Amino acid sequence: MNKLPAQKVNGLIDGIAVLQELAMSPEPASGKILAETLGLPMVRVNRILKTLAYLGLTHRNTSRKYSVGPGMHVLAAQSMAASGLLRRAIPHLKQLSKSGMIVALGVLWKDQVCYLFHNSGDNEFADGLGRMMLYPSVESSIGMALLAEMPAESIEQQTGIKPDRELIKKLKQIKKQGYASVRHQYHVSLAVPIGEPAYAAISVSGIKTSEQEQHFITLLRKYAADISG
Repeated sequence: MNKLPAQKVNGLIDGIAVLQELAMSPEPASGKILAETLGLPMVRVNRILKTLAYLGLTHRNTSRKYSVGPGMHVLAAQSMAASGLLRRAIPHLKQLSKSGMIVALGVLWKDQVCYLFHNSGDNEFADGLGRMMLYPSVESSIGMALLAEMPAESIEQQTGIKPDRELIKKLKQIKKQGYASVRHQYHVSLAVPIGEPAYAAISVSGIKTSEQEQHFITLLRKYAADISG
């Protein structure tokens, strides 16, 4: 999220908020539920939903509840094809998945990480594609790697996270070393940012020894450079 423009279009902001909330809903949702969740007037939400339905971005069923329409799938396919991120990353994600580790590719969205790929290593490779899971960025190596790429003074404005002194110190260290390392109870998760400026990150979790850690830092750096082109 970038700096709010002086002449913002509120209708567009609300429309995207409705569409995104609908996209994350596991089942069709009513205008009433969406309005309550987003804190918007129900009349406004219903008008937005009907407009989005006209555009093919939402679909209304016989119960007058909405789900994402075919237009959303077209936009998703077009955006992924245009960015080339997954296409470039897939060969490297496949190689990393052979290690049996948890492998992920993600982007930062507000204060969350959205995983475009997430596979535990026990599943088929295809099962990890398009997971679109959301996870708190400060608890994720991908999230920390991408937060470290932001100027400290703009983190709150762009993500809503109010960084304390300890978090800023951690992010400075991550930026300096070029990778994020997050220690969980029994293992370590590593992530390296992709692109300049960074727009995504690739990670491996399940690391238990310092030898593994050094091996995957080298590998992730190489793969991140390849993916960024």
